[in-house]
Amino acid sequence: MQFPFVSECTMLDFDMRNPQAQPLEEGLAARPWLAVATVCLGAAMAAIDASIVSTGFPTMQHAFHTTPSDIAWVSLAYLLALTTVVVLAGRLADTIGRSRMYRFGFLVFGVASAGCGFAPSLWVLLLSRVAQGIGAAMLQANSVAIVTSSVPASMRGRAIGVQGAAQAVGLAIGPAVGGLLIGAFSWRAIFLVNLPIAAFALIIAPFTLPRDAQRHPGQPRPQVDVTSSLLLAGALTLLLLAFGGHGVWYLEALAGLVLGYFFAVRQFRVEAPLVHPSVVRIIHVTGGVILGVLSFSVLYGIFFLLPYYFERVRGLPPAHMGIIVSTVALAMTAVAPVAGTIADRFGNRLVAVAGLGVTAVGALLVFLWTKDIAFGLTVPALVLIGAGAGVFTPPNNSSVMGNSPKEHLGVTGGLLNMGRSIGMTIGNALAAAMYSLSPQDPFQGFRDGTLALLIVAVASIVLQAVLPKEPRGGTRPDIPFLPD
Repeated sequence: MQFPFVSECTMLDFDMRNPQAQPLEEGLAARPWLAVATVCLGAAMAAIDASIVSTGFPTMQHAFHTTPSDIAWVSLAYLLALTTVVVLAGRLADTIGRSRMYRFGFLVFGVASAGCGFAPSLWVLLLSRVAQGIGAAMLQANSVAIVTSSVPASMRGRAIGVQGAAQAVGLAIGPAVGGLLIGAFSWRAIFLVNLPIAAFALIIAPFTLPRDAQRHPGQPRPQVDVTSSLLLAGALTLLLLAFGGHGVWYLEALAGLVLGYFFAVRQFRVEAPLVHPSVVRIIHVTGGVILGVLSFSVLYGIFFLLPYYFERVRGLPPAHMGIIVSTVALAMTAVAPVAGTIADRFGNRLVAVAGLGVTAVGALLVFLWTKDIAFGLTVPALVLIGAGAGVFTPPNNSSVMGNSPKEHLGVTGGLLNMGRSIGMTIGNALAAAMYSLSPQDPFQGFRDGTLALLIVAVASIVLQAVLPKEPRGGTRPDIPFLPD
């Protein structure tokens, strides 16, 4: 089933600093930096929500009288919805308009946040988190494209940098803000805090975002394969459900593999495949996406486990715990912009291996924590984990995008986004499953979880080491360091 759809604009999303790249939409915003500021609200809000929720896991588990594995779905439901919808949301935005879709994303995200904050049961909370993930997909699928179409080429690099900084800052402050809100109010406040942000954005967006381009009568529309999107979404959902370790996980895994097979076969048979087969045949593209999955699995698995250690093993109040946990994201934010420059000089592979190695050392130090280790010794381990992720991500993404054919840059960028979300989901699920093996001993559960993540970190180093060297001229230094 093929439906008309968008323009090739997504192929320019990751070539923002190319002076030859054309704006994705006709015309510029009347006040470009106001448009950028509005987009930054969405980027920061979605990033805060992705990291803030981990601080509320222990209190939500107590409030709903459930298990760590069940409460992990508060995060997994959000990431699952975001992962399976983000590509299709970007495609559909070109049909109804990017600015219109972005405003609708604010609305969906705000309403869903209210549903989370007032949820009377865990099931209502999970359904609201799914809706939040869909709203976040609408925002993430369009933010870089809107920035690109809002500012002139001479300002584009700076604008993209501002948007990326807003996303990184949101990720960094999420745990600290979450701890303060839970300490002052309750876990519900970490969701309700989104309401004033979404409301403010909805008020200013019609006046700040660029107008959507009008399609000329009779102008042909490219197509999107919605059937492929549904097959991919179904396969990812079932496989990630199976990874959660439910009683019928083997049936979910089998059904997911079957849908994945039909998705792969369809890409060879349709005129406009969702993922062109030539892209996945490039080893540096596929290998880099897999490495991204492993890297974010370690990062977000650690984010899941840390609140349980600091609150249940060490007895820290949520506010103090949130500040300590935020050092992971702060370290990542500090080093990521520099890592790309270093990679341009010394090569992507060397810097990427260094980043993975730093992450593994940090994970090893966390695994070696004791029940009474000095807090002054916990922070360096967290800084290493965040710094390692920040050093690894720029060269890895530059390698993936630099080795992709120009005509498939949009598809490749989508794969990086999807890989990031899959990594977040797997990290949360793996950490929760290992932690649940010792329900009566929180410290042992924490050690089991960190050991599993340490193994993943080592496996990523091995995979990076066996990848062949990049072909000469295969890298593109003008690629942004993070997929939006």
